[in-house]
Amino acid sequence: MGKPRQITAAALAVAGLTTAGAPAPASAELAAAAPFRVDYENGAHPKVGLNECCSHSITVDDLPRTGEYAVRSVLKYGDPKVAGSTRAESHTLHAKETHFRSGDTVYYGFSVYLLSTWQRDSREDIVFQWKPWSDACETGKFPSAFLSVQPSGKWRLRVNSDGNACSTPESVRKTSFDLVDVKPGQWHDFVFRFTWSHGSQGKIDGWHQTHKNPGWRKVLTAGGPNTFNDDKTTSGYLKWGIYKPAWASGKTDVDSRTIFHDNIAVGTTFSEVNPASSR
Repeated sequence: MGKPRQITAAALAVAGLTTAGAPAPASAELAAAAPFRVDYENGAHPKVGLNECCSHSITVDDLPRTGEYAVRSVLKYGDPKVAGSTRAESHTLHAKETHFRSGDTVYYGFSVYLLSTWQRDSREDIVFQWKPWSDACETGKFPSAFLSVQPSGKWRLRVNSDGNACSTPESVRKTSFDLVDVKPGQWHDFVFRFTWSHGSQGKIDGWHQTHKNPGWRKVLTAGGPNTFNDDKTTSGYLKWGIYKPAWASGKTDVDSRTIFHDNIAVGTTFSEVNPASSR
């Protein structure tokens, strides 16, 4: 890897997305224009914000899934808290194309890379979140869903939902889905299709491949509630990077985490958001 380029404001390059309902080929085919795609080829973009603690936390680096660049997120035990906890994350608070609420059906694609030196830990590492704002009657809110690396060595999708107008930690319904094995030293490509609902209409489909073993495989089909009963002024947004909740209260088995993301996309079809495609 060459010398990383520091991102200091908002970071993302918006790129392209095609139309099809089934998995697209794993080859790096040219993707059509899309509502939202981030490939980091042009560095920073004003629609993406950062929760960075330090100069080492979020940089553009030349370890890409496609193209020449990806984003690297680094978190070290003892780093200052950001937004109340230990994290190095990018977010789409200001990118309306990524905002979601109950009733929407949306495809999401992204690639995640763990270095070959990645070690298992006793506590989870959260690497991608679908995060709603809190309603006026709420003091805080769980993500509607998040993808994590588990101590078991599995990728896990956790889903949180609540049909109450004012959600509390006690009223949230929590469901977890173990997807596939975590394999360091390679790019993991994910595509998820969410039909967002705080009721029975909710649905999630998920696909996965790695760049060393291409070929999309369906790893999740789930129905039921998958978000919150928000008021009309509330929606959700995306976050990616490394979030280590356990470090807010103490040390775990590891003291540093490094992760890469590339080709984060939001669209209406699988092929639009395919993270193995170039724009």
